[in-house]
Amino acid sequence: MSAKLKKKSVHALLLAFVLASILFLLPDATVDHDTGFVSSELEVKETVEKNVTSTSYVNSDGDITDAIDMGYATVQRMRNANGQVTEEFYLDAAGNPVERYGDYYGISYKYNSENVVIKYLGADKQPMMLGAGYSAIVRTLVDGKATDDFYYDLNMRPVQCTGGYYGLHREYDEQGSNCAITYLDVNGQPVTCIAGYTIKTYQRDADETVIGERYFDAEENPVKSSLGQYGELYQRDEQGHISQITYLGADGNPAPTTAGYTVLKRTYHRNRTVDTDMYFDADGNPMAMSKGQYGIKRSGKVSLLLDRNGNVMLCVDNLLNGFPCMVVVFGCAVCLLILILPRRLSIFLTISYVAFILYETLMFRESGDARTNFVLFSYAGKFLKEQSVRVGVINNIWLFIPLGTGLYRWFQKKRVLLVPFVMSVAIETTQYITGLGIAEFDDVFGNTMGGWIGVLVAWMWLNRKMSLKDRT
Repeated sequence: MSAKLKKKSVHALLLAFVLASILFLLPDATVDHDTGFVSSELEVKETVEKNVTSTSYVNSDGDITDAIDMGYATVQRMRNANGQVTEEFYLDAAGNPVERYGDYYGISYKYNSENVVIKYLGADKQPMMLGAGYSAIVRTLVDGKATDDFYYDLNMRPVQCTGGYYGLHREYDEQGSNCAITYLDVNGQPVTCIAGYTIKTYQRDADETVIGERYFDAEENPVKSSLGQYGELYQRDEQGHISQITYLGADGNPAPTTAGYTVLKRTYHRNRTVDTDMYFDADGNPMAMSKGQYGIKRSGKVSLLLDRNGNVMLCVDNLLNGFPCMVVVFGCAVCLLILILPRRLSIFLTISYVAFILYETLMFRESGDARTNFVLFSYAGKFLKEQSVRVGVINNIWLFIPLGTGLYRWFQKKRVLLVPFVMSVAIETTQYITGLGIAEFDDVFGNTMGGWIGVLVAWMWLNRKMSLKDRT
């Protein structure tokens, strides 16, 4: 293959990559979280056929209707001769299998003398792995109450869930309510979960509703959780949703989190999904976070930053989050500027871009208790199904493309290929140590690939520039 043909092939691959990035960043069909009926607005109709009971939500005309807060229209339950539910499956108004909580389609139950085996099912009614990292739970029952849960994979081997534990033990108070949970390792011994504690205790009101929780180590000493809090107090709205969280210190009094706020106020869509979070100090004054936001709004699966009045801010983050394709436009524009600007300005822009990378990757992250994910290509099964996953993967790649372009424009040495990898490892390590994000192998892979693509872009540009000079 001639050098000219090779260059054309590389050009074609880069163009295909840009177009594929734009295509994969196109949003999924929008979901209106407020349109439809909630379960309280519908009637319940039950039909029994042999050992299968179908419980459906119906509207005033008697038509089976999706309850947007439940996520399904009908739940079918199969029972054994003892009347115990052995399988339940969720259907939409058209009778098609539907995901419960966006994770599973049904549950099967197998009863033994001392425990019950719970397996989560896919649309084909076969066991499946949950996003939480397990497929089955073996639950021990004492006097009819669930005491111990242990998690298993598809082959019924013990597995650690994403929370960092293999099982949990429940304790009950005199009223019969769950008052504490202890997290367990594979041997059934207390273990510290990813959130930072071993024991979680519950505080309940006169109606036995949970209104708070506290965190402790194995010796029952107060211990910090992921946001630096030793506990939380809850206020609930009329629908029972947690509308306010007050974070507590070791003494049980309100105290600031590591992010700076003490109180979080939350609103919900009609389908029970979270709409907005706003941050406040202990006196109820609005608090600004590290990016100047006073809160976040979840629009579909996109999080937008809010100002102190609850309005969407005009900022780079919202532009990139609200219009994912702008990541490609922004990346191409920065690469072009790095390549065409005079050398000193190009170096200055590259250094500024490094600061931008650190700002985007190490500033406060509002979501995510889990601090590690060492499974490479963990997104593979969801990449084509969920736009939010595609956005995360492609953003990781494009974030480092201008960096690779600037490095090669600056040094023009092959050794710059190491820099994106080293920098990404340093960022992920910092995220792990500080808890400012989730340390993931996937991020290292994506960042490194992006840096290498940037190096390739700069190499091609400089080679073409040199060829044009030779012709003249």
